[in-house]
Amino acid sequence: MNVVAVSGSPRAMGIAQGEALAGAIAAALRYYRGLLEGMGHNPAAVAARCRPYLELARRILPDGVAETEGMAEGAGIALEEAALLNCLEEVWPEAAAVPEACTTMTSGRYFMHAEQWYAAHSEIALVVAEPDEGPGFVSPTCAGFLPAVGLSAAGFAQGIDSLVAPDDTLGAPRVFVSRAALGAPSIESAVAAARTAGRAGGYAHILASRDRSVTVETSATTASLLENPEAHTNHYLSASNPSGRRGSEGSRARLARALELLAETPPKSLEDCARLLSDHDSAPQSICLHESGPDASGTVFGMACDLVMGRMLVSDGSPCTGSWQPFEVAPAVVDVV
Repeated sequence: MNVVAVSGSPRAMGIAQGEALAGAIAAALRYYRGLLEGMGHNPAAVAARCRPYLELARRILPDGVAETEGMAEGAGIALEEAALLNCLEEVWPEAAAVPEACTTMTSGRYFMHAEQWYAAHSEIALVVAEPDEGPGFVSPTCAGFLPAVGLSAAGFAQGIDSLVAPDDTLGAPRVFVSRAALGAPSIESAVAAARTAGRAGGYAHILASRDRSVTVETSATTASLLENPEAHTNHYLSASNPSGRRGSEGSRARLARALELLAETPPKSLEDCARLLSDHDSAPQSICLHESGPDASGTVFGMACDLVMGRMLVSDGSPCTGSWQPFEVAPAVVDVV
């Protein structure tokens, strides 16, 4: 696993990520260019569509833009290339081709997230951050993506599940919003960041501390709070449901299986969490997903957090086969019990 220690300003943290991950970022760009060309699209033209999103984000979430600019500088790539990686869900020309992502579960002191994405974008980075402003955090991510999921020294964890609604618009990219929420000074501030006005689209932000768990389901123009979530996948659970749809068969299957696992065998350790994230017993999609083909979807890493001890396990690859490595936030988020 690529473990990258970053500190300082948003731009400085981006530069450090870009320098450490330059080879992996270049490989990711080659992969996405190949997908676009295979669909008959010009990769440079698709990357150029990021410009208006970046300009709006400069006003709404300038730190996210500064970190992206730093990543481009550190990796030696154009800003539009770094932006393409972080605006995929906004500018991808065939939205239906973007894989569903992800599965998140909470159970008492434990927080679990299975990152489902393009299986070929499999080089994982673990960003250990000490920002000049705001709490430190530990965040696993596909190389080239801004940190979005992870464990914060402010005492909370965040998982992100993709959602689709018809009100997508020109605005701050989703990943920039999730990055702002991860860097928030408290879980309450993270909830507010998830609801940042001027979003291009929405996510489900699953947020949990030792005292509270909440899901913020957003679209570009709506936001709903669900208290005490147990599990979430890739469809809206709130009664308002701005998508107007039930959710895909795969998303519903993963949610049903996650709830079943939590009811039957709730985790009592981080190792138990890793076992739940390695589950294959649902169809047509499993929590630990393996598909084949150039545009296949797969679970590229698992993240398990102990919200009391401030500890995390991350799998370097699929949860069922990857090597699980331990990390801690610093300073410890709460008293040891």
